[in-house]
Amino acid sequence: MSRVALMSVGEISTYRRATVSPKDPIEHVRRVMRDYGYRLVVVVDSSGRMLGVISRAEVLLVSSTKSEALASHVMRDPLVTLTGEEKVREAVRTMLEVDEWYAPIVDRGFYKTLFGFEDVIEWALRVDRDRGTLEGVELREIMARNPVTVTVEDGIDKVWRLMMEYRYAGIPVVDKRGALVGMITQYDLLKKGYARPHLEAERSPGKVPRVRSVMTRPCTYLYPWSRALEAATIMVSRNIGRVPVVESDETRKVVGIVDREDIVKLLTT
Repeated sequence: MSRVALMSVGEISTYRRATVSPKDPIEHVRRVMRDYGYRLVVVVDSSGRMLGVISRAEVLLVSSTKSEALASHVMRDPLVTLTGEEKVREAVRTMLEVDEWYAPIVDRGFYKTLFGFEDVIEWALRVDRDRGTLEGVELREIMARNPVTVTVEDGIDKVWRLMMEYRYAGIPVVDKRGALVGMITQYDLLKKGYARPHLEAERSPGKVPRVRSVMTRPCTYLYPWSRALEAATIMVSRNIGRVPVVESDETRKVVGIVDREDIVKLLTT
């Protein structure tokens, strides 16, 4: 068991303001997420009491024609709520059960900060024992194999549907030869201002933007024999949630993908 697993969430969480008002328009919520890179924001009243949360997925579900929508129309109850005293191991176990990477920490209903999987990884990278755990594992042991990919010519409506249906936050992009050329993420769609693109696609299918115009490139990748420590370091230093794993530099065929969840499981189970 790594040392970080036995810490409390309050001890390792980085302070994130990440709040909006229930009366803030959805465009303001988008802007906060885009400008600060937040994956989840917390809706609070004027006293700081938590009312709900909004994720990138909820924002991307709002059609661009619904620009009058407010945060209160989109927010939902958090899947997990924590106190600062809860142990990382138990908090992570609960979050994994509902496939959630973030949970608000509250004190008697008042929002304090967000606990996220990156807090676990960042803290572990500072501890020799935990770094040793990560150094001792190859990605082939923990990666998801043969992940879904999209091509540079696919429309973003296809990407949006995959993200909404399977809760993908990022998808590797390949060229016609099947070689990795980039990644497309929920943040890329948010940054470009796309919301519920399948509705626009139904109205004007010939004008749907292609993945090549939205994706992030060049793309960082690793190999099956790379160590979990290298993946964790990249995730923290570049603030990314996942790293594709390729067969070799020659083919760049995507054979797997490793994300923050994989690293956190390694540290806490």
